[in-house]
Amino acid sequence: MATEVKLIQSHVDEQGICLLTFNRPQRMNAVTGQMLDELEGCVGALNANPLVKVVILTGAGKAFCAGRDRDELGGVAEQDRRDAIPQSGGHHSDMIRRLQMPTIAAVNGAAVGAGLGFVLQCDIRIASQQAFFYDGHLSAGMSPSISSWYLPRLCGVGAALQVFCQLDRVPAAQAQQLGMVSEVVEADQLISHVQSIASGFARWDSEVLRHTKALATAALEENYDRNMERVGLLRGLHARGH
Repeated sequence: MATEVKLIQSHVDEQGICLLTFNRPQRMNAVTGQMLDELEGCVGALNANPLVKVVILTGAGKAFCAGRDRDELGGVAEQDRRDAIPQSGGHHSDMIRRLQMPTIAAVNGAAVGAGLGFVLQCDIRIASQQAFFYDGHLSAGMSPSISSWYLPRLCGVGAALQVFCQLDRVPAAQAQQLGMVSEVVEADQLISHVQSIASGFARWDSEVLRHTKALATAALEENYDRNMERVGLLRGLHARGH
């Protein structure tokens, strides 16, 4: 009996670094419902595993993720039309946002639509010179989804609008200039470079590392006093636990 091939591959090494890979290279890792279900399961398992300290997200083959599979787009739209109360945008693909540990996108190729959304959910974004980015929602008669929250924070409103409305793909070099990615490296150096960054996180205690990410994330939305209250609570927990 043939072994079922996972569309989301997850491997955790001895340092606590997880390599999470979109594994549908024959379709440029275009997202299907099965992939989203597998990704949901992986995120839950990684959050529940205290040994995992950092997650690298990448794609198999030449693409990172080419967005939602076109064969399923009609079904998604039909489901949205049937819902008496529309679901919030991004509900199909916001899993990476929920990971408790630091996340790094290793963008090896095309990041389109939902693929761009997955990139932007990561805390650190590194692209190969072969990578490019394209939102594509406007060309499909839709407003942007997850990208509409992340891009203005990373690039400013004007640059975000340019990305949303741009007919051409955004190459890696332009993405770096806009602040969408922090570095652009040679394609054959991408994974090794990202793993070296991940190793810097992996040297720290997993629980304290996750708390540190929670603090940094909350600081974007909270005022100073509330964030310092959170610091005090976490330090109290650390003092009792060590």
